Amino acid sequence: MISRRQFAVIFCIFTCGLFTAVHAASAMAADDGPGAFVTRLGEKTIAKLTDVSLTRNAREKEFRSLLEEGFALKAIGHFVVGKYRAETPDVTMNEFVQVFEDYIVSLYGKQYSPNASHKFVVEKIANTSRPSDSMVITKIVSGDGGDPLHVTFQVRNLGESFKILDVRVEGVSMVLAQRDEFTSYIAANGGHVESLIGALRQRIAATK
Repeated sequence: MISRRQFAVIFCIFTCGLFTAVHAASAMAADDGPGAFVTRLGEKTIAKLTDVSLTRNAREKEFRSLLEEGFALKAIGHFVVGKYRAETPDVTMNEFVQVFEDYIVSLYGKQYSPNASHKFVVEKIANTSRPSDSMVITKIVSGDGGDPLHVTFQVRNLGESFKILDVRVEGVSMVLAQRDEFTSYIAANGGHVESLIGALRQRIAATK
């Protein structure tokens, strides 16, 4: 139903790659644009998730805080249920968004990842047809000399802050892939978002 790899890729990007972003993208760090936002978020993430003084529960709390700071969770949550959003009451959608966040945190919030030998390079910032959105085009180069991983962050300017809407790894949208899985599950289980909420809660319980 739900691909752990999709969230694992995002988790790996932030815990392994972004620590070196301030050096690799020093030209971005001087402004307050989407490239600098991605850089700062990565630095904060790696600092928290490699802090040996934190307990597992404390690390989970920090991870949730960074997730809420960096990602447009409500917008993503509404998108990944596809056509079922229109027929789902707001109260149920609010419940789903919270459970969706809990699910991500339950999988990766307690994990500890020491700094790996990766170099994160912001190659360019591209505009989109929507004035508020930008594509932060990057690559992650591993220390073992392997082929770089090309990752693009879709970032939205909300006026007072930026939020990540999607992460595209080698051209594949993680959010679109998640929507395909979620909507398929809903369709096969009565056509109601409540069925997905129940499934996610079971997965959360299994991680405790």
